[in-house]
Amino acid sequence: MLLKSSLFILLLVNIFTSNLIILSAILIVVLILNLTLNKNLKKHSKQLKVLLFFYLSTFLIQLYYGQQGKVLFKFYNFYITQEGLINFGVSFIRILNLILMSWLINEMKLLTGRFSKYQKIIDTVIDLVPEVFTLFKKRMKAKNFTRYILKDISKRYQ
Repeated sequence: MLLKSSLFILLLVNIFTSNLIILSAILIVVLILNLTLNKNLKKHSKQLKVLLFFYLSTFLIQLYYGQQGKVLFKFYNFYITQEGLINFGVSFIRILNLILMSWLINEMKLLTGRFSKYQKIIDTVIDLVPEVFTLFKKRMKAKNFTRYILKDISKRYQ
């Protein structure tokens, strides 16, 4: 029960704060909890590689839209600002914290009933993230790809 309430507090702080130091401290705490309590961390870390690749690919877009503030570097007409890097760092650590917390909640089976079914579906969708490459290989439309993923989810839970 103490773990459940402390994770809830960490979740709320993670969502409502934008302080990079506090978010980094939460990341360290959640990482330590995952290392000690999560037996499937190796399996989950393989999923994380793909998710981080997609998130880091948005890095340039986030930097492009955060071009106001103190300029650290300039490449032609593209500025890398301190505020842009801080905004990217905050959102990156926040998402990483949420992923690590969800793995911990799933592993400890803290959610029961209807919410546990949603957790299984979310895990399935995360497993299917590498299938996005199928979208590009087969030149599928997004509508057909969504159908493809939904069929896979329904196969797994019949």
